[in-house]
Amino acid sequence: ILGCDSGFGHSLALNLDRQGFTVFAGCLFSDREGARSLKENSKNIQVVQLDVTDDWQVRKAVQTVKENLNGKVLWALVNNAGIATFQEIEWCSVTQFQQIMDVNVIGVVRVTKAFLPLLRGGEGRVINVASLAGRFTVPAFAAYSMSKKACIAFSDGLRQEMAKFGVKVITIEPGLYRTPIVESDYLINANRRSWAETPSEVKEVYGEEYFDAFCKSISLHMRRARSNVGEVVKQMEEAVTSANPKHRYVPYWMSDLRATILGALSDETRDKFFLSTYKLPTKPAQAPKSFSRQNSHSPTFNLTLKNVFRQNSESKKP
Repeated sequence: ILGCDSGFGHSLALNLDRQGFTVFAGCLFSDREGARSLKENSKNIQVVQLDVTDDWQVRKAVQTVKENLNGKVLWALVNNAGIATFQEIEWCSVTQFQQIMDVNVIGVVRVTKAFLPLLRGGEGRVINVASLAGRFTVPAFAAYSMSKKACIAFSDGLRQEMAKFGVKVITIEPGLYRTPIVESDYLINANRRSWAETPSEVKEVYGEEYFDAFCKSISLHMRRARSNVGEVVKQMEEAVTSANPKHRYVPYWMSDLRATILGALSDETRDKFFLSTYKLPTKPAQAPKSFSRQNSHSPTFNLTLKNVFRQNSESKKP
C-alpha cells in the first residue's frame, strides 16, 4: 500500500493488518510519526521507504517484498500516494503541474509496472485511488483533475490488458474528503507562494482583491469536505478482499448519484453549476481587452486584410 504516512493509506494498512494480512506499507518518510504509528499499532505491517518518483526506491521496495513473501503471493497493490494543488492555471507554475503528474500519474505507472510480475504470479489485483475529479474538472482543480483523469485512463487500459492473466484492476474514485491532502492552511500557503512568483502583468489583471477572494472561497469549499474517511477505506478494503470486486468504487451514494447526473448535462450547464457551487470570484481587476466591431472596420484593419488576400492570390499564380 502506497501513501501510508497518513489518510486513507494509513487507515487501510491498519485495518488489513487486523484482518491477518501481511502488509507492506510504503511511506514517503519511513522515520516520521506516520510510519512509527504503523509499527507501534500493528502485528504484520512492514514499513517500506518509498518515494514513487524515485526509480531506485521502487526497485528496492520490490526486492524487499520478494524477500519477505515467505512462500506467499502478492495479492494486491494499492496505489494511494498522491499530492494535490488547487490553484488557477495562470498562477499555477509549470513546475507544479509537472510535480503533480510525476507523483499521481507517472508514479502510479512506475510502481505498477515494477510489481506486475509478482501480481501475475498470484493472479492478484491493482487498486488505483483516483477521484471524481478525474471525471469532472472544476475551476482551480485543473492540475489535480488532469492527473486523476490520466490515472483512470491508465487503469482502464491496464484492466483490459491484464484480464488475460487473471489480474484485476480497480479504481477508487472518492469525492472531497477531509484528509491532509486538502488541509486548508497548506493549500492557502501554496497559493500565496505561487502568487508571489507570478509575473506582475498577470497579477495586475487579477488584482489582490480577486486573489484574496479566491483564497477565501477555497477555504470555505474545503470545509465542505466529508469527514467520514471510513467510507473510502471501507471500499478500499472491499476492493482488496472481495472475490469479485467492482471495476470502480465511488464512496458515498450521493456522490455517485451526483456524478451520474453531472455526466448527463451539457458542458455549458455543467460549467454554470460548478461556478455557482464553488462560488469562486468571477471579476478580475481588469476587464480583458479584445477587438471591437468598430476596430474590424477601421482602415488599418481593412488594409491588412487586403494585403493578406493579395499575397494569397499572388502565391497561387503560375
